[in-house]
Amino acid sequence: MLRSHGAWILFSLLLCGCVTTSSGFHREMLESSLQEKGIQIDDKDVQAAAAVKPQLSFPCRIAVYLDHPEHGCSWRWTAKDKDLMKTWACSLKEAGVVSDVVFMNGMFAPKDSSLKELRVAAAKYGADAVFIIKAAEETDSYHNPASLLYATLIGGYLVPGSHRDSLFLMQGGLVDVGNGYLYATVETEGEANLVRPTFIMKDKDSIEAAKKMALENFGPELIQQMKSLCSKELAFRQGK
Repeated sequence: MLRSHGAWILFSLLLCGCVTTSSGFHREMLESSLQEKGIQIDDKDVQAAAAVKPQLSFPCRIAVYLDHPEHGCSWRWTAKDKDLMKTWACSLKEAGVVSDVVFMNGMFAPKDSSLKELRVAAAKYGADAVFIIKAAEETDSYHNPASLLYATLIGGYLVPGSHRDSLFLMQGGLVDVGNGYLYATVETEGEANLVRPTFIMKDKDSIEAAKKMALENFGPELIQQMKSLCSKELAFRQGK
């Protein structure tokens, strides 16, 4: 009798959807969310873009714009994130690539600013180029069979039956303040997979772990590309 009663409880929990599976990530959707909204391009725009030439000289002054996350997101750029980015700036200063790096204040570069508005704001900082960083995340939540023990209150605190898988995408681009020339782009991602009891599981924990990985991948790629740009510009000047 007890055995059949337990089987009925298990069957009822399964019907209620207590055990779920991962639905996976949607990278294409995340990447499209990072693109500038409302852009319409015609032949004249293409011709104008093709006519723009690089004019950046090194070392240069760069303004950094951190795009704000969408409303309701479970993440934000933290002081620790900016401290890590400042170590990238120090590396580039030591290499003679940049003379100074400044982070743009939201008062002068508000959320949803267009590329042209960001260039204007960067010019007010006396920057030669603006480096724009955008990011987006997706979190997948599901349960494993151990979550059946959540039927007991203590199970929600002790049993690791809840999963949070987070994907964090970062994209960055270096744009000339004067003419809008695009010098370099960087794109990285980070993933985190957490398994914990449901009552102590938080989305932001897996998102922060994924963001940390994306940042750690982003820095070396950015430094390498900036050094390469500097070397090419120096070689061009010497070859004149």
